[in-house]
Amino acid sequence: MKESLLIKLCLISTFFGIMIMFVANRMIQPKEMKINEVSETQNYVKIKGKVTKVTFSKSGTTFLKVKDDTGEIDVVIFKNSIEDVSWIKTGSIVEILGKPERYKEKMEIIASQIKH
Repeated sequence: MKESLLIKLCLISTFFGIMIMFVANRMIQPKEMKINEVSETQNYVKIKGKVTKVTFSKSGTTFLKVKDDTGEIDVVIFKNSIEDVSWIKTGSIVEILGKPERYKEKMEIIASQIKH
């Protein structure tokens, strides 16, 4: 097989592989759920709600309380896990993607992504 044909096949395969990964990533995003439906058995969850409290620790971790019409949950944003959290204020409406965990008998979400 000619070298140029092999290079073309590799480039085409790479392109289609990237497209498949992009589509698969969009399809496996968790659907939005209510706060009272969040449990530690889920890998990732997406919630939407209103920030009722924002606290910053000395170590750079940000703690939020987020509320929807079914309840309230703590959200933890570790330093450097999300680039900019300065826009988050009490009263902000946020969409959070993260890993639910139980901490001291309460559910919380370790945030990996936050949107306005």
